[in-house]
Amino acid sequence: MKIMFVCSGNTGRSPMAQFVMRKLIADAGLADKISVSSAASTHVDGGLLHQGILAKLRMEKIPADTHVAHTLTPAEYADSDLIVCMDAKAVAQTKELIGGDPDGKISTLLDRDIPWDKNAFATTYDDIVQGCKSLLQKIADQ
Repeated sequence: MKIMFVCSGNTGRSPMAQFVMRKLIADAGLADKISVSSAASTHVDGGLLHQGILAKLRMEKIPADTHVAHTLTPAEYADSDLIVCMDAKAVAQTKELIGGDPDGKISTLLDRDIPWDKNAFATTYDDIVQGCKSLLQKIADQ
């Protein structure tokens, strides 16, 4: 199973989801069955992980390796089982970028938009953890 998390710039919410999900997957002993990555739904050129996001991940003891933002490619779409967006705008942008969703794999992490919360990213983190736990449970139940 390959999961691709997507947000507009791939410097905040989608890499946060990537790192949170990797930890949840490792803790569940599923690292050999599920891989996770992230990308942008807009054209970006190599931005780094937002420092506020990195600080929140460190505070929560979530391992985060070096991250360089990139735009989702058609090959990544084809190679992924799930494309999980952080908000409705990223869904629309991803569909435009890819030319639709011919395989029906694009969705949102929650049934509402995950905010870009600059209040130490507490709401963003809580929403992402909630969504990732729910997604992992759905995958495990299959």
